Order: sequence, then C-alpha cells, then structure tokens
Amino acid sequence: MLENFRLQVFSTLAKEKSFSETGKLLCLTQPAISHQIRVLEEYLGTRLFERSRGEVSLTESGKILLKYSEQILKSYEQAEKEIADLTKVSKGRLRIGASTTIGQYLIPKIVGEFKQRFGNIEIFLINANTKDIAIKLLADSIDLGLVEGPVQEKDILVERFIEDELVIITSTKHPWAGKERIDKSELQKEPLIMREEGSGTKEVIKERLREAGINPDLLKIKMEFGSSESIKSAVEAGLGVAIISKWAILKEKKLHTLKSCSLSDVNLIRYFSIITNQKRFKTKPMEEFLKFLKGFDITSIS
Repeated sequence: MLENFRLQVFSTLAKEKSFSETGKLLCLTQPAISHQIRVLEEYLGTRLFERSRGEVSLTESGKILLKYSEQILKSYEQAEKEIADLTKVSKGRLRIGASTTIGQYLIPKIVGEFKQRFGNIEIFLINANTKDIAIKLLADSIDLGLVEGPVQEKDILVERFIEDELVIITSTKHPWAGKERIDKSELQKEPLIMREEGSGTKEVIKERLREAGINPDLLKIKMEFGSSESIKSAVEAGLGVAIISKWAILKEKKLHTLKSCSLSDVNLIRYFSIITNQKRFKTKPMEEFLKFLKGFDITSIS
C-alpha cells in the first residue's frame, strides 16, 4: 500500500508539474511530497524530476517510471474493485473535482452524507473552475467532476445532476431590493460584478444574455472575482449588482443581508453536471459515488 501511495504521488506530480497543485489534489504539504519522491529516487538510484522556478519536469528515468506507474496503478484499482465486489466492502480512494459554486455550497453536504455510508472510502477534493476541472479529468488527476459550466471535450461524458437558477443579487439598500423581477434592459445600466474568465457561471450568463438579445460586451462590468464569496461581499457593500447561483445565497437570504430577483425574458435556468472520462476504468468508489449522486435528495440542502 505504501509503494502504491508513493507511485500515486509521483504520477500526480508528473501530470500537474507543480508541488502546490499536487498538494491540493492529495491533501499533502510540499515537504511530504518531496519526501515521497526522494524515497523513490533513492530506491531507484536516479533522479526522476528536474526542478526549475517552481515547476518540475520529468527526467528520462521519470518518463520510464511514469509509463509503468500508470499501468501499476490501474491494475491496483482493478484488483480493488474485484475484491470489493467479492467481499461487498467498498474501500479505496476517490478524487473529486468540483467547480467553484458546487465546491463551496453543495459538495460539503454531499460528501458528508456519502462518508456516513461509505466510511472506508477516502475522499480527495479539489475546487477549481469548470475549464480546469475538465483539464484535470482528462489528465487523470481526478476521477470525476461536478461542474456548472458547459463542457465540450469529446472524451468527457456529461450527465445532468441538478437544476440551478441564476438570480440577480443586490444590497438591501439598492433600488431593486424587494422587487421580484427586473426588465432585462435595466441590467445594462447598472455596475455589474462578475466571475473570472474560465468560470462556468460567467460562460452561461454570457450565452443566455446573447440569446435574449443582450450584448455582454456592453455590460458595465466593474469587477471580476474568482469566488462567489467575494462577489457577495462586494454587492453587500453596494459596489454593484451580480448574477449568481441561488445555492450561493441561502445563508444571506436567511439573514436578510442580500436581496434577489429574476431577470425578465432571460432564461437563467441551467443544470449542474457530472463529468467522467469515458476512456477511464471506473473504480468501485467511483461507481458507488455516481450511484449515490443520482439518488441524492437535493432538498436536504437549505
């Protein structure tokens, strides 16, 4: 098991080319990663990585080990699955990537309930935007993803998970506060706070506005943030309005610190999706989690 873990650390670092990204995926510190790599290098009697300016690249020896480590890790996963099917005990590890909104507001509850049923399955979580989650899935850095934006890569299977609605949020003192619906023409007159480029939420908003005849390039975007929490803080401070997932403002609605409304004649309903790599073998933890997701009661999150 220990050698399997070292190979997993090595394989992840080889793909991510970054100690910090590897640490996020495996919940390890940089010294812990360095220790595992050093033990492998001492055992094999060769350097596996070249280090330069915070990034790493494989040596020729490292390239050889990566080829065989992938085979070893896949064989180990297949053995785990067959044993789990035989013994009826699900165990192993599961690497989940969640895009920002899902990662902040839904995944803690989902994983918490899953762990209550499958305590022997070790969960690793990484939070990033939709684009980066798709990249990590294709690189086999994660086992599956939960995303809020569109994914078009041909090798990725996209399945609907739950419905989401994007709503306009304002401060409690804004003229729109208390209104249920705002005319779409009004949106272009207000300072707007948006998510960063690569965000699934931002891509959906721009696409739906175009469909409704609104040019996103004409919006008065004043700020862009990489998280919904930052956006909410800016809106609360009266710096503008924003369009955000209804799941992101459950707490604020209860505390009456933000107001929300819908946008007339613009379809802001979307679906969160489960994404998997069609070419990848499904481990027992993956199968159990996918089955759990499809039966998850989303109304339990409120």
